[in-house]
Amino acid sequence: MNGFGVRVGAAIVAAGAILSCAATAQAQRPADLGAGAPSGQMGVQLYDWSNYISSGAGEITCPAAPAPPTTDCVAPPAPSTTDSRLTRTFAYLASKNVRNVELYGYPGAPFPGSNPATPLNTAGLQDLRARGDQYGLRFVSRHGTLAEGNWGQEIEAARILGQEVIGAADPLNAGSTSLQQNLINAQQMNRIGKRSVEAGVGPAYFHNHASSFTAKINDAGVMKTQWQFLMDHTDPRYVKAQIDLGWAVSGSTLQDVVNLVSNPTYVARVISFHVKDVVNPRPAAGTADLRALGDGDINFAPIFAAAKNKVRYYLYEYDPVTPGNNGGFNPFTSADKSFAALQGDPAPVAYARSPQFTSVPAGTAAADNVKPITVTNTGDAPLVFTSAAPALAANADDGGNTTRDDFAIVSQDCSGKTLAAAKAAVADDPTTPADETAAAVAAGTCTINVGFKPTRTNYTSLARLTFASNSDDAMEVVPLAGTSTGDAISTVGGNVPSMLALSLPSQPGSFGTFAPTVAKSYETAVAASVVSTAGDATLSVSDPATVAPGHLVNGAFSLPSPLNARAINASNPTQAYAPLAEVTGTPLNLLSYTGPVNGDLVTIGFRQAIGAADVLRSGNYAKTLTFTLSTTAP
Repeated sequence: MNGFGVRVGAAIVAAGAILSCAATAQAQRPADLGAGAPSGQMGVQLYDWSNYISSGAGEITCPAAPAPPTTDCVAPPAPSTTDSRLTRTFAYLASKNVRNVELYGYPGAPFPGSNPATPLNTAGLQDLRARGDQYGLRFVSRHGTLAEGNWGQEIEAARILGQEVIGAADPLNAGSTSLQQNLINAQQMNRIGKRSVEAGVGPAYFHNHASSFTAKINDAGVMKTQWQFLMDHTDPRYVKAQIDLGWAVSGSTLQDVVNLVSNPTYVARVISFHVKDVVNPRPAAGTADLRALGDGDINFAPIFAAAKNKVRYYLYEYDPVTPGNNGGFNPFTSADKSFAALQGDPAPVAYARSPQFTSVPAGTAAADNVKPITVTNTGDAPLVFTSAAPALAANADDGGNTTRDDFAIVSQDCSGKTLAAAKAAVADDPTTPADETAAAVAAGTCTINVGFKPTRTNYTSLARLTFASNSDDAMEVVPLAGTSTGDAISTVGGNVPSMLALSLPSQPGSFGTFAPTVAKSYETAVAASVVSTAGDATLSVSDPATVAPGHLVNGAFSLPSPLNARAINASNPTQAYAPLAEVTGTPLNLLSYTGPVNGDLVTIGFRQAIGAADVLRSGNYAKTLTFTLSTTAP
């Protein structure tokens, strides 16, 4: 093979296809980016494209033929509306295999419902979600508002968009050094975070700028940054943080940020990073000091090392600047460089979205309120689950085992399974003799079905679904929330044990005296009673003897004709006689039941034929038989 395959993506822009130059080898990751981030945990804050989406600033239009297309260009005519430029941006991200997107929500941005003064635009949000789904994008979070009066709209918007957390670009009163004001801020974030968690759309989270690290607050004699103070005074269940690494390092030091991320109490609550590079990071650093990843002065390597298996998302952000400034900013080409710098080595990534359980009465069975949780490998290496079954976990922060037990894993097919990583189709390179054609591979999935079975009325239960795989640990947790109604289901009843009972008389049946030389059929009968609680039952008879089975015997002698038997009852009064099997222990079915019976009176009849030429030995002819009442549906 004298060349390389050309990978064909599926993303097509409504306003024109994104074109690029000939394929080149992926740029080497800068040392300051350390191990980078797994592709399935990489993402972007869409704010970088805000100027482009609103005005087209930074558009790259392909030159006229025969000139070759430039990287990331769009064939003329370029998108000319906000709507078409948003679609072009989504298609670009999909073409770069960037799936995790954080939305911004400022007044005037094309994200309806984010402005407290604007009523919730449900149709617009649904359209935005559908467009993201079209390009395989997940809106994992969004910068909206932490205003308490608008939190209901934020919750509904998050539900429609599929967010994991709800937040804003700053904590309340960012940069405040007032102890009282920050206590009020913390209490408000606890309240709104509790509301969104119990609504099933995740906790509140706050972003930072440099002021959250330069502002200091005296907390009972200990000087803390505003960021630390808010983390220390908010409930871990309801409030999380997103660290903007560029502004955090600028407002403190690289080592300070490494220390925060190395603190298990803090990092357990860090949902994501904004990976932002800054030249000469310092408190006064601003937009003019921003650069593409790898071109600034921040060493992300120790931060990423401390965050591994703890932080879910690594979101690239530059912040929009005038195209050409800061050494050549462009929303597309700067992102190209930054994505290449941020992407780590191939690794599997497990992704699963929290389910939305239906509110049900206490006492509802788990099987009656099941939601499937689909786990998808969004990474670029096989995802391997251990043989251990997924589990439900809870700690004091979730409410303990009492709330955990309000959920149950009903079924799952993940244990021991390997999920393939998605691969694009490869077309044949006509310039080489070999055929490089390869079909696309879909990302592997498995399903965990979880049921919500509340035990209390008017209560919200919290827990976490966990599973073990070779993915980053931060991606192996799925928060669960379910709310019961004011009703309760209580079952009153009793148990019926399984019972098969056959009563036979203690006295055996007797044919009386057999008359030699006289051909005659002798009959006798015994009364029996049947009790069965089974779904079906069969009454049968067999001869356990090894000597002349099926025949009456008298010492070494046996009657030539086999013994016949039948069973009749009110429902089956005309059953015919049938000979006993002449094989030891082989049953003869006498009567069948299709449902339970209680004290069914059965007449078991016997018939013995004696021929005129039969040789009879004086004495008693008899046989001990085995009657069995059996079922296939106990």
